[in-house]
Amino acid sequence: MKSFALAALLLATLGAAQAHETDYTITTTWFEPQTQPKNSIFQGSFTYDEDTHTVTGLKGLLSESMTGTSAGTMTWLPLNYQLQSWYDATLGGTFAAVFKNSTTATFCSTALCGGPADNWSPQTGVNVGGIYAGFPKASSNPGNAYALIFVPDTPTALLSQAQISKLAYADCAPGGMMGAVCMTGTSLAGYGATGTMDGYPLSQTIAAAVPEPGSYALMLAGLGLIGSVARRRSRRA
Repeated sequence: MKSFALAALLLATLGAAQAHETDYTITTTWFEPQTQPKNSIFQGSFTYDEDTHTVTGLKGLLSESMTGTSAGTMTWLPLNYQLQSWYDATLGGTFAAVFKNSTTATFCSTALCGGPADNWSPQTGVNVGGIYAGFPKASSNPGNAYALIFVPDTPTALLSQAQISKLAYADCAPGGMMGAVCMTGTSLAGYGATGTMDGYPLSQTIAAAVPEPGSYALMLAGLGLIGSVARRRSRRA
C-alpha cells in the first residue's frame, strides 16, 4: 500500500505542477528593410498559466541586424529579465517584455526629451525619437535592450494583424546605436511610426516546448511503481 500511495503521490504532484502551466518556445521577427537579408529576431522561451493568463520566466536572445556580415554572424544579446507584463482584454492576450538589464531604463525620460511617462515603452521610444536613456552623456547610456511579445489566450494560435502590430523591440547596446539613437522596431498601426531604421513587426510563432527529461522520468517512475504494485496484487489473488 505504501508503494502504491507513493506512486500516486508522484503522479499527483506532477499533474498538479503541470495542470495549468505550460512551457513554450517563441520566435518573433521584425523586418529590417535597411539591413537585408538580416532581420531583428527574438528567440526565447516562457511559461504560461492558462487560468490566470500570466507569462513568467520569459528569456531569450535578440539579434542585432546591424552587426555581422550575414544572418548567421549577427551578434545576439541575452535578454533575461522579464520586468513588464499585462493582460489586454481587447486584443485577447498577454503582453510581456524581457530586458537585457535588470531595470527598464532604455529611452530618454527627462525633460530634455519632453518628459515622457516612462523610460522604456515602444510609444516612448517613438515619442523621443529613439534617444537613449542618460542622454546627452553617451557614457550614461545603460545599453539596455528589450523585446515585447504578445501571447494570445490560445498561445499557439496565429496572431491577427492587430496583435502583430503591437510587437516591438529596442536595442540601445553598442551594436544597435546610431549616434544618440537606438535601433527599434515598431509599426505605424501600433505606435504611429515604424522603427528608427524603418523596421516593423513581421511575424511571431509560439510552440509548446518539449518536456524536460526529468518530467518524463518522474512520470515513468510513478507508473512503474503502480505497475509493480498491481503485479504483486495479481499474484496474490
